[in-house]
Amino acid sequence: MTNISANSAGSGAALNVEFVVGSYEDLKVSDEEISELLFEVYVQAGFTTPTVAEAVFDPVKVRARGQLFVAREVSTNALAGMVTVVPPESSAVVRAKENECEMHLLAVHARCRGRGLGRELVTKAVDCAKDKHCSTMILWTQKPMKEAQGLYESFGFVRTSEMAKSGIDFLVYEKRCV
Repeated sequence: MTNISANSAGSGAALNVEFVVGSYEDLKVSDEEISELLFEVYVQAGFTTPTVAEAVFDPVKVRARGQLFVAREVSTNALAGMVTVVPPESSAVVRAKENECEMHLLAVHARCRGRGLGRELVTKAVDCAKDKHCSTMILWTQKPMKEAQGLYESFGFVRTSEMAKSGIDFLVYEKRCV
């Protein structure tokens, strides 16, 4: 597990917030928490419909994809973010081939954005890919998600193509891990 401390300027005063980042198992995240976070980040923000979310964000299916990393706010124990590393043998793989993996469902709660938490979750995901000796990590993000694209590019992810899935257009990014 990793603790991170972040400052945020909110309503004129700096607010120090600490997060703990670790595995789903270590931080004991409930199915309800996963559902609420994904609904807030993707459905309420207008990136997907409730119908698609029901099919894609089922917590049992999300956990079964691969290694789930989560973040909690230390002071409240509230779920603040998550990301999943999907190995090539997972039934959830869309593009990865042998010795590659995918990053799925990076989600940071709106109240926690701008504090480095997304960066920490992506770091965990990339480190996991390297630890598993994956040659490449693949992810896709929606075109309007400009902040996420900038984050991925800052890690060395390169846009390689586009694709459509569940009626949504995505930009595909890849990063060499070895």
